Amino acid sequence: MTATTQARAPILSLLLGLLLGLFLARHYSAPLPLLLSVACISSVAALRLAVNDRLKWQWMLCFLISTTHCCWAYGQVRLPKAPRADNLTLPAREAQLAIEIQRVMQPGGSYGKPSGLALVLDAPTTSRIHPGEQIYFKLTLPSIAAEQPATLNIQRGLQLQTTGVLTPILPPLASSDQDDFEAYLQNIGVHYRFDRTGQLKILRAPRAFDQFCAAMNQRFQATLRLGAAPKSQLANVYVAMLLGRKIELSKAQIERYRRTGTMHFFAISGLHIGVIASVIAQFLLLIRVPRTVAPWIGLPLLYLYVEITGGSPSAIRAFLMAAFFWSSFACQRQRSTFSALMCSAILVLIIDPNQLWSLGFQLSYTVVLSILLFGLPLHQVLTRRCQLYQWLPEQDWNAWQRACAWSLDKLLLLFAISFSAWLASTPLSAGLFEIVAPGAILLNMLLVYLVAIVISGGVISLACANALFTGLAGFINHSAWTVIYLMDQMIICCAKLPGAILPSEGFSSALSYSALCVYFATLLWLHRSAARLQGHAMWLPPLVIISSVTVGLALVD
Repeated sequence: MTATTQARAPILSLLLGLLLGLFLARHYSAPLPLLLSVACISSVAALRLAVNDRLKWQWMLCFLISTTHCCWAYGQVRLPKAPRADNLTLPAREAQLAIEIQRVMQPGGSYGKPSGLALVLDAPTTSRIHPGEQIYFKLTLPSIAAEQPATLNIQRGLQLQTTGVLTPILPPLASSDQDDFEAYLQNIGVHYRFDRTGQLKILRAPRAFDQFCAAMNQRFQATLRLGAAPKSQLANVYVAMLLGRKIELSKAQIERYRRTGTMHFFAISGLHIGVIASVIAQFLLLIRVPRTVAPWIGLPLLYLYVEITGGSPSAIRAFLMAAFFWSSFACQRQRSTFSALMCSAILVLIIDPNQLWSLGFQLSYTVVLSILLFGLPLHQVLTRRCQLYQWLPEQDWNAWQRACAWSLDKLLLLFAISFSAWLASTPLSAGLFEIVAPGAILLNMLLVYLVAIVISGGVISLACANALFTGLAGFINHSAWTVIYLMDQMIICCAKLPGAILPSEGFSSALSYSALCVYFATLLWLHRSAARLQGHAMWLPPLVIISSVTVGLALVD
């Protein structure tokens, strides 16, 4: 598929309407009958205009109005209602809650108090919180009853009843010392902390599948540590990278990876899912499973890995994109990564509309979209302009010439992907993380293949251990640790380079989102013509981001 057709997915119009509708639902309230009436009238108008090709723009406008108002109504029903401002200013209060664990962010035991996100099942009317709302919990395990000694394992699906302190998370304007984590909780619709708990009463044990995933997670951790010395830092990085357990990293490592723009390697996301899907696909191809059958075998295995690692939102998003793309092989349909990306975004927002305000959602889709719309066309342009031996027929190349041409092509591909990912992530990083990392362009070029090697090795190690080849699994682990050591040294060296990391404290978040909107609008305009993608207009999108970031940094200074 050529670069000029990737951005012409009809489903893009539906996604734009969904984004606009959810944004309006978040900030403005309107009567549902009025919204649905406007949606119906616009739908009828769009149907009447669809039969006339000369009225394409009018049809698109009516369709956009219809989907926007429909999704506006949907957002008002599904988006969590923010508590009243006066409730958030009230002091902390003791409350007895029944909760269901939805996500464990930090396990208990030697790691301290278990914490994560939970769904409120039951709450007293005086607690200011209602059933169905999410809370951030931090449980005190030593207070467990005597008949429930240290065997209690806090995991997803567990239902508990306990008494603790319910503390409101103050909005940004009312809290001068609000940290990034509190801002993250508010963005995903969590407005209360629940900690300093007392005796824990189990209402329902986790489901059998959740228990199986938790047990496999512990088994995977043990496998990935085969042959490692106690408290090995390399093994900790290995486990964090394969299972998304950032808690295994030290504070110094987390700060180093965050500042150099490489922390995304430790979140189960598109890179992990893509590499693991490729390993599974190659194995199924090796044992001669037909391409039309392979997705129905590979996708359940891929989903099982996502659930074993905790089912984080980033992993679910990446899995959905892989599922849409891979299943097209089984359906024998034309494959489009762009369409798969749009479909996964729509499905994620329909299931959980509040994901739109998650920084992980924003980074994931902006980065992948930038790679598809700018990175891949840039690779084509660079390959054409930097072609080796262009006056010599390819069939006459010797082995050395073929090796040079292949190496240059891979180098240009790495640069195009790294540069396009940096363009999409930099505005958000500057506005929300207060860091601009130009060195991440070079660093990600060097690390992407190394991370892919580590992930592939981890998958093979886990497969060998499950096949009872533990010695081979330990050998593969040692190979992965060697690669991890090289990666860590590269990151340390990059962090010391002058200009590799620039502080951007006070960078305007409004400028960040405005720059991204202009950037993607420019890309969509470029994709309407193949000549634009091959000419000097190709450099307009990076100019938008670089000039915006430069202006933002100048205003900060």
